Amino acid sequence: MPSYLLAYFGSTLGSLSSYASSLLLLAYYFLSREKHELIFPFILLGILYYTLSGLNFSEIDPEWYFKDFIRFMIVVVCAGDLLYKTNNKDIYIILVIGALSIIINAVIFPLANANFYPTYGRFSGFYLNPNFAGSICLIGFALSYSMGNKWFRLGGQLIFTLAGILTFSRSFIVIWLLINIIAIYHNRKNVIAPAIGALVLVVLFAVSSFLTLNTARFSALKSIFSDEQIQSETIQKDSRTGTWALYTDIIFDKPFWGNGYEYMQKKLPGLPGVHNTFLMVLGEAGIIPFLLIVGIYIFLLIRSYSLFRSNPEYFYLSCVLTISLMVGHTYFSNYYNVLISMYLLIQFKKLSESSSLILK
Repeated sequence: MPSYLLAYFGSTLGSLSSYASSLLLLAYYFLSREKHELIFPFILLGILYYTLSGLNFSEIDPEWYFKDFIRFMIVVVCAGDLLYKTNNKDIYIILVIGALSIIINAVIFPLANANFYPTYGRFSGFYLNPNFAGSICLIGFALSYSMGNKWFRLGGQLIFTLAGILTFSRSFIVIWLLINIIAIYHNRKNVIAPAIGALVLVVLFAVSSFLTLNTARFSALKSIFSDEQIQSETIQKDSRTGTWALYTDIIFDKPFWGNGYEYMQKKLPGLPGVHNTFLMVLGEAGIIPFLLIVGIYIFLLIRSYSLFRSNPEYFYLSCVLTISLMVGHTYFSNYYNVLISMYLLIQFKKLSESSSLILK
């Protein structure tokens, strides 16, 4: 919301809401009567990343670097108590609202694209960036499998699928298909989710003339399901693997201590951002925090897979979070990934404690 208010209502509201979000989290942490253990891996990651990337920080005015450092540390230190009292349904409802904002953006306010141009045709609602919005929809879609009420689950899957497609994010489509394949393997009744996806596409193709869609990406998507030649050039344009390759020499130039804060995101003229959090950490802060963040997400994948039979949604979430890190570089500024990752660790701990009590 701070970013949204900044984009559409100006710097005053944007700054006030940004400071308010951090201050409210601090207040919640200090006023909360029930205290829980700190989630140390993310605290250590924040300290290592900002400290080591700060060694080669070359800006004359370091104020914004320290602001980013402090805000991230507030999140990883103070959010734990809040996340302990949060459940899947709480997050699910919030994400449904966010996904609805993407659909409203596409249908009612198609020219509202503050960070791009009015006829961009890729929609993001409150999230401002369509790739970011696509990741959010995937998290909601993954959580839908934990909803006990059938219609609540199917309604959410419909909303997240439609909203995700309207972002025209290639990573959304790939990860959405992956989740569906795994979900059908887990339970054949989950075949209804791909059916919902097919229905969404049929409706979208039917009403496309009434919407302001991204012409190139919509045509490429449509070509997959028609007799036309598949527009592979559009699908592969600006591929993430090509982007990563641009940074290979830069990473190997300083593999141990990195090139400095934000160097891989927006400091290099003529190059796009690295669009890979793992490479960003390696290129900016060196190999030590890189090994830590890789270890964290390998653990999430392995631990969630061990719970696959009873809680498949946690494995879907781990897949979404890990793959999202491979296509984006906003981990330390957009906190959705780190918050959901912390939430997963807390759920693992709760399940472990429940199993111990049952055994006793």
